Amino acid sequence: MRPLIAATATQEHPMPWGWLLGALLLAAVGYAGSCWWWPFARCRRCDGRGKFTRADSKVWRTCRRCKGSGSRLRAGRKVWNRFAKVRRDAH
Repeated sequence: MRPLIAATATQEHPMPWGWLLGALLLAAVGYAGSCWWWPFARCRRCDGRGKFTRADSKVWRTCRRCKGSGSRLRAGRKVWNRFAKVRRDAH
């Protein structure tokens, strides 16, 4: 005969949703702050150099993605700029 499951003393631990949501909120605020403070990051294609060189380093050309600047606008800053433009256009 099988024992009754209800007779066992099991205690469930509730999921710490408050801690999880607090950590996610803190991470989002931190990322938004870093996008505000440092809006540019290095270009991924040219690795922030702004140009490509041949193996012998005699011939080089500018990066087409960043147009030779070596930096790109971060994704969070693009969202920030989009919301700012929508807000400006609404007024």
